[in-house]
Amino acid sequence: MSFRFSRAQRIRKRRDFEYIYGHGQLYQDEYFRIFYMRTRPTELGRLGVSLSRKLGKAHVRNRIKRIIRETFRLHPQLTAGLDLIVQPRLVVPSLENAQIRQHFLEALKALAQAAP
Repeated sequence: MSFRFSRAQRIRKRRDFEYIYGHGQLYQDEYFRIFYMRTRPTELGRLGVSLSRKLGKAHVRNRIKRIIRETFRLHPQLTAGLDLIVQPRLVVPSLENAQIRQHFLEALKALAQAAP
């Protein structure tokens, strides 16, 4: 198992973001808004992260993105067959790293358990 966050696991193109926003579903909780689309269960999950400047300065936003990417990368069994765009809410910067990781993992588990 490779622990690298490869290019195949990223949503990078504007048209992919727009397609998921327009045709995907929305999962919301207190900490995240997650736009998602189901793909084939055998495909790798893909992740896009969209953060507002309202969350804080660049180093704060980068910390949040790093934690989200790491959690996504370490749990491929939960993300297989999903394209996700994650938008953290304004409360997230005030959380500790472990809390962000835990809340994002709970959101991934909820998405994995949801009916296809």
